[in-house]
Amino acid sequence: MAMLASCLMFKILSGAASDQRRYEMLNKIGTRPQILRRSIMNEILVLFALPALVGVVHVLFGLQMFKVMMIDPYNQLWLPFTIFFVLYMIYYVITVLLYEHIVLPKLKIDK
Repeated sequence: MAMLASCLMFKILSGAASDQRRYEMLNKIGTRPQILRRSIMNEILVLFALPALVGVVHVLFGLQMFKVMMIDPYNQLWLPFTIFFVLYMIYYVITVLLYEHIVLPKLKIDK
């Protein structure tokens, strides 16, 4: 799962340079920086949430195969899921910060 998050992070960041122009245009028309940041967070959240959801569902259904070999394959399943979500959220936050640093234009204050 860490590989999934790493690959996802690098895929998103590799496309960040092409998104710079879009965010420059939004900044030029007067979009507030908070709205730009919220937009980035929502955009990346969708890109992170969908694979995570599919992975969790896959694991939950895949454990059905092990009912024959194990007494209770779902016993203490919360622990690996908690670890996964904590690590996944760390990757999400790092990705958002790096993406914002690449994409958002430096705000110039005219004096």
